[in-house]
Amino acid sequence: MPRLLLNSGDHLIEGPVAKRFLRKDPLVVLGLIVLVGGIALTIYGLIPTSEANYVQVASGPVPLTDATGTFIYSPDIYFRAHHNGTAPIDNVQCSPSINGYICYGFQFIGTKIVYSISSRDYGFGLMVLGVIGIYGGNRLAPLKPKLPHLRPITIRIDEDVCVANGVCIGLAPNVFQLKKQETPTIFAPMVYIVDPTGADNDTIIEAAVMCPTAAIIIEDAETGERIHPPYPEN
Repeated sequence: MPRLLLNSGDHLIEGPVAKRFLRKDPLVVLGLIVLVGGIALTIYGLIPTSEANYVQVASGPVPLTDATGTFIYSPDIYFRAHHNGTAPIDNVQCSPSINGYICYGFQFIGTKIVYSISSRDYGFGLMVLGVIGIYGGNRLAPLKPKLPHLRPITIRIDEDVCVANGVCIGLAPNVFQLKKQETPTIFAPMVYIVDPTGADNDTIIEAAVMCPTAAIIIEDAETGERIHPPYPEN
């Protein structure tokens, strides 16, 4: 006979804090990955690096073509070649303009220590998202799966409310069937129980829950406790 395990009143026993925050919930795992990435970016942003330090010493326009009408493919080289100032040019940066380019000449004056502020900003943001993901994964983690129903159950049909829509038959055809009618009638045939052991308890309870009129009554065979539908609250 099918058996049902009643677990009302059970409580989830939590393990240590570390186990709670390292559970294999997808949102927690994603949060950990984002958190680690944010920490790495933040650390990178705190590492000093040296880069070349330039000062602007010249600027001017560069035409699209030179004096012979030849198209200028490298405006930086042209600007450097036609520079008539006294300060040496170590770097040239050009940007397009209406009639050609605007170029700027820079002189190298040494190196400077810089920090990646954007890495720190992005790293901090990722750390916040990671913490939110870990917290949300623990707070909103799906409920633990229900244990199989193993204790004996009894099944009966309340024919006063049964409308014979057949959903229980579709879910558990070996348990429920429609009564055969020998004579024509305007009333729909009632559902009856063919074999109370024709499906596992989970399937039978699901069929009872899906019944739109709660016509399938399931009780604990040992204690008589109603399993479905629940009694109305006073």
